[in-house]
Amino acid sequence: MPTDASVLTATRRLLEATSYATGEELFRNLAAATAEVLGMRWALVGQVVAGDRLATRALWDTDRFVANITYDLDGTPCQHVLDEGTCQYTSDVTRRFPRDPMLAELGIESYAGLHLRGRGREALGVLAAFHDRPLEPNAELTTILQLFASRAAVELEREQAEQKLRDGEARYRQIVTTCGEGVWTIDAAANTTFVNHQMATMLGYQPEEMLGQSMYRFMDDDARATAARNFARRASGVGERHDFRFQRKDGREAWTTLAATPMYDDRGEFAGALALVTDETERRALDRKLQQIQRLDSLGALAGGVAHDFNNLLAGIIGNLDAVRPAVVAGSPMHHAFEDVTTAAYRAADLVRQLLTFAGRSRCVLGPVDLNALVLETQQLLHAAISRQATLRLDLADRLPAVVADATQLGQVVMNLLTNASDALGDRGGVITLATRVIRADRALLDTTYVDEHLPEGDYVALEVTDTGAGMDAATMAHIFDPFFTTKTTGHGLGLAAVLGILRSHRGAIRLVSEPGHGASFTVLLPVAPDATVTAPAPTPESATSERAPAPAHARGKVLIVDDEPGVSGAARRVLEAAGYAVIVAGDGQAGVAALAEHADVQVVLLDLTLPRLSGADAFRAMRRLRPDVPVVLSSGYDRDDAAGLIGADVAGFLPKPWSIEQLTAAVARAADGRGQPDEAPSAAGGA
Repeated sequence: MPTDASVLTATRRLLEATSYATGEELFRNLAAATAEVLGMRWALVGQVVAGDRLATRALWDTDRFVANITYDLDGTPCQHVLDEGTCQYTSDVTRRFPRDPMLAELGIESYAGLHLRGRGREALGVLAAFHDRPLEPNAELTTILQLFASRAAVELEREQAEQKLRDGEARYRQIVTTCGEGVWTIDAAANTTFVNHQMATMLGYQPEEMLGQSMYRFMDDDARATAARNFARRASGVGERHDFRFQRKDGREAWTTLAATPMYDDRGEFAGALALVTDETERRALDRKLQQIQRLDSLGALAGGVAHDFNNLLAGIIGNLDAVRPAVVAGSPMHHAFEDVTTAAYRAADLVRQLLTFAGRSRCVLGPVDLNALVLETQQLLHAAISRQATLRLDLADRLPAVVADATQLGQVVMNLLTNASDALGDRGGVITLATRVIRADRALLDTTYVDEHLPEGDYVALEVTDTGAGMDAATMAHIFDPFFTTKTTGHGLGLAAVLGILRSHRGAIRLVSEPGHGASFTVLLPVAPDATVTAPAPTPESATSERAPAPAHARGKVLIVDDEPGVSGAARRVLEAAGYAVIVAGDGQAGVAALAEHADVQVVLLDLTLPRLSGADAFRAMRRLRPDVPVVLSSGYDRDDAAGLIGADVAGFLPKPWSIEQLTAAVARAADGRGQPDEAPSAAGGA
């Protein structure tokens, strides 16, 4: 070592080497300066990595830097430095550390090193110089090494702190950019300073499109007023969580839950706000759909119950009207009043059938149906159903697959949608387009439909009825399928409700698109039928009106009527007695069973299903135990499929309420003659 190596010289050289340098440049300057000041051939600045290895950050050899290396510390003088804090060997270094191959390879004779410690006294690395000649003693060598080592340690600590900061920022950015929540920051002027991808996507933008924009740009007028009040609370230091409605780029609403908190600068002054935003749009839509389904289910249950009770009343009214008809002389002052009452009663019965249809309790005979053929076969009727000011256009797809449907009820769907479209046009006229096609319905499309929330994705046959009328606002669309809701000046408002009921029983759906001034479009989705032979539908209960009972030439046997409605049982008794039957009446299920046990000559039982004391189902089973041979005709204000779920198929017939004289006498006559009513027997399916 040169004799002029002193602390003063080292300090001056250190300042020259490190005044304007950082990072790799600083480490190189330190290594070169250390070798120069100490008069050594080699010098290095090394950093501890993986706990037991040293990676050189700068390696000086005579007059140049060589490539950095990484080596194991075990058995080296550098390990001794880390353990002891310092290490100086004026000679025989190679002999002292025989496990260090580099010492022997370079012919190292002398070595001086000092550890690099952080402020927490943790080992950061080593500053070392070594030579191929013996080292002359120097009392200031340790002090000089400490000067250089302290600067190297500071730089290593700075680098580690910056790396931790970068790692933290990277983790934070990864969390912010990949989390499912929207993150939005604004400055004190309410301008956007940051949004993550989720937030931008929520509103239909790219993040760069939102940067620098006022937060009010993404709201309508009502939301802006609310946001201004909220922002004033942030400026006063209030953070809160609340629901908020934004406006997407495409104009649609985006409902969110927003947790906002104020932000402050280094001086403690208000600098803006941070919001974590959760997209609630889909959840709200699903909640609305669920509420709608629950409301329709409740209305359906109510409609079914009302229809049942009303059918009981109508059965008594129509039965008695038919019973007294022969006594009303044609042309008499009472004849027209009688016919008006009869017409009103049958119109009421038709209204009740529509209520049952809405409730999903109408009879449904499913089979493959060609929708195009159905439309073409009823084309003349369809034209007659709409106003003369309306133009009907057909756009029927080629090679349309069949659907699984009841042809009669599907025809009612088409007719109701057309008459609704015609009413929407009013006196102004316009165009109604009826189109058929096959569509691929994904979950997004199915979620916008009414009726069934469990429809599978896939191909559906679509029937679309579009009009050029005035259209509907959101409030009208929300209630358009409710029973008795109507925008017409006349009518009962059951047409679209009946459509909904039919589609419920068909596992179908309907989608409505409309806005004021742009007409409306109703799209019915129906499942595609599997390969099957078209089966002829069974006769409906109404078809029995054409069947006349034989004239009562002689006494025809005894009938037990079990019904808790005196009006119904009284009318049935008069009709059957006039037809030549002996009649016994019981007002409840228990009395009916007792009457059957008492009268062994009963030939037919006419049994209502809704009875006090003993239900119709329980009474039926008790009667079967008493008289397995007696034919039982079920009668109910519910649809026969609902009745079948209570009783089963072991019955002689089903008589829906309200019934006519012809229907009642025909049902009893067939049961008494042992012919039964196979076409009218309830199926095993259905519920009460």
